[in-house]
Formats: sequence, structure tokens, C-alpha cells
Amino acid sequence: MIGRSAGDIAALAPDAASLATARRLGPQFSATGHHGSTLWGLCAGSAAKPYEVVADLGGPAFTCSCPSRRNPCKHALGLLIAWSEDAVPAQDTVAPFAVSWLESRTGQPSTQGSPKPRSSNPATVQQRADRVSAGLEDLETWLVDQIRTGLAQADRSFRTFESIAARMTDAQAPGVASTLRRIPYTVATREDWPARLLADYAQLHLLVAAHRRIEELPEPLAASVRSHIGYPIKAEAVLERPADSDHWMILGSRVTEENQLFARKLWLRGRDSRKWAVLLDFSYGSPNFPSEVPGPGFVIDLDIHFYPGAAPLRGKVGKRHSRPEPFTTLAGSTIDDSLADYAHALGADPWLRSWPMLLSDVVPTATSGQWRVVGADGAALPLTHPFDEPPPWKLLGISGGHPITVIGEWTGTGLQPVSVFTAGQVVQL
Repeated sequence: MIGRSAGDIAALAPDAASLATARRLGPQFSATGHHGSTLWGLCAGSAAKPYEVVADLGGPAFTCSCPSRRNPCKHALGLLIAWSEDAVPAQDTVAPFAVSWLESRTGQPSTQGSPKPRSSNPATVQQRADRVSAGLEDLETWLVDQIRTGLAQADRSFRTFESIAARMTDAQAPGVASTLRRIPYTVATREDWPARLLADYAQLHLLVAAHRRIEELPEPLAASVRSHIGYPIKAEAVLERPADSDHWMILGSRVTEENQLFARKLWLRGRDSRKWAVLLDFSYGSPNFPSEVPGPGFVIDLDIHFYPGAAPLRGKVGKRHSRPEPFTTLAGSTIDDSLADYAHALGADPWLRSWPMLLSDVVPTATSGQWRVVGADGAALPLTHPFDEPPPWKLLGISGGHPITVIGEWTGTGLQPVSVFTAGQVVQL
């Protein structure tokens, strides 16, 4: 079942241009409706007759009478966006053109009675798996060609990576597409890009091999493979998983925006279990996010349901058992202990791109352009920052050369600071 958030719908887009166009199609729709898991509508286009658009949320599957080969096309995406904004009214019956398409897919008459909860169509699930497998086979061929040509000779332009990323989007593997689109930034901004590029290629090749044998993998690892590829999982299914109850401390928050799609990332740590949890929320048009979790600096007793995986990290909020309260003490870890935690997580999920760290009594330093945090025992970690952001001068200023507690994400090559705990308060960076 397709999620109703802007992020879930954006993940279905074959490319950024289709998504951008779809967001402007709202006024062109008419005769829209939804019934059960079926959406439909007419969209005025360049043809004399409006395009007939239908979406099966349970598949997911889409059809449109337009000539586009993309699936979903911009009209189907526009219909989904309208639905997410409550602009598609509920109807008692399904439109005839939608019924015809549903019957052609299933070979059975479409029921138009009361909607019933249903699981994904096994045939549709298998169809998606086949599309993903075919796309990953193409990716493997592309990876072999890159290595055979040699990293120095291969085309490393943004256009090259966008082309193979678009193929992965068409194959319904948005997670792989996202990974491919990040690679050119690594090539353009890092002096050690050959090593990083080879590591990224190796991880992608390992993901292809794991998907080929996914039926043989332990379920937690298989779930990680599906997650990194981009298979959808219903929010309801996550909330049905066992909950981790704890007093969760909110240690950091970051909001990003791309093409008017705002994303918020919250870092939580269990006061008793010392587990990490990351919450992701999306909002289109403006940064309006759920308020069931307070901002950094507060602790709240609640349930977190983790997405399945070999190294669970992303979660969804369940029941709240208390009101949020500020916290004034925070126990972190040494650099060596934090690296050991990361190694354990990476051993369970070799495709991890980052892992949270809470480092106590570290001193930020900047020597000859090299940024680090240094622990009391002399252990040190390099600091990194996004290529389009300045170095972490604020972190150095807050420290003033004295030990502080730093919350950040370790990427395998550097620590990206998120916030600082000092004088009993969480300070965002």
C-alpha cells in the first residue's frame, strides 16, 4: 500500500522532472474519486480528450491513457499528490473506466461494495520483484563496465550517474537510485574519491548479489536488503511490530528541503536501553511536521516501533506514556566504544551509510585545515561536513577548547556533528 506522505509519493517518481510537473497538475483534474484502494480521475492535457488516470494503491500499479512510457507518469503522480492533499473525494462506486482496468489486471469482476482491508496482490508483488531483479542485472553489467574501463578512464559526469539512476527508478529500486545520485558529489568533493568510488561500487555489487539470493538470507538481513533497494513497507505493518518502550531523549534535529519537499530527521536515544532511534518525517510545500515528539533537549516516555532490518535504526512513534520534560544530564561514550558499536552495526548491515554517536568529553580541534574531535585518552575522529556547508566553526566556538559532549553521525570516513550538549542544554549546530 502506498503511503500518503509526500515522501512516499516522491519515492515513486521516475525522475525529478516528472515529479515537478505533477505538482502543478492539480487544477487540471476533474471527476476524481477514490474507493477502497482505487483512485481515478480525468486530467486535461494536450489531447482533445482528457486522460483517464487510475491508481491501485495496494499494488502499487498505475495506468493512464497518455502516451508516456513512464510508470507512473506525471498524471498518475499528480493524482496521488491530489489524494495526499485530501483533494480526491471518496465515492460509493468506482468509475467505469477504472473498473475496466481493474478487471483487465485481475481477470475477475471488480467488486464495488464496501472497501475491505487487503494485503498486496501476490502477482503484483512478484511483478515488482521481477522488475527490480531486471534492473539490478543491468546495474551489475554497468558496474562491471566501470571497473573494466578503469576508474580514471570511466565517465564520471553527473549525466552518467543520472542515467543509470533513472534506470533504477524505472526498475522500482529508488534506494539504489538515491545511492547512485550521491556518488558524483563524492567524486567532485573528495581528494580520496577513487577509494570512495570503489567502495561505493563494491557495496552496490554486494547488494545486487544479496538480492539475487534474498530467499536464502536470514529475515533481518533480507529486510535490510529490501530497505536499501527501496521496497516499500506499510506504516501499519511497522506499528504492528513489537515496541521498544523507553524514556527517549531527543538529541538532535535537522530539516532539509529539495524541490519544496521538506524532510525532518530526529535522533533519539533511550535513556535506559542506550538504543538509538531515528525518526524521518516529510512535508511538501512547508515544514509542517507531526508534533507527537518534542524538540531536542526533552525526554519522553513512549513506544518506538522499528522498521525491520539487521541493524534497526529508523522507527515510528507508537503510544506516549508521559509528557515531555527537559533533561539536564547526558551520559555518552568514548570514541573507542562508539566505533565498536558502529562496527557491530556494520557487521549486521554492510550497506549502512551512517550510524549515530554520542561522544563525551571530546575537544574539537582544527589544525592545518584538518578538523577532529579528540578524547581524553588521545583517541581522535575526523570531522566532516556537507560539501555545501561551511566547516563546523560553531562547534569550535561552543567548546572554547574545553571538553564537550558531541552528538553526530559517523559515516565511516568522518563524523558529521549534529548538536552539542553543554551546560545542561542541547545546542543545535
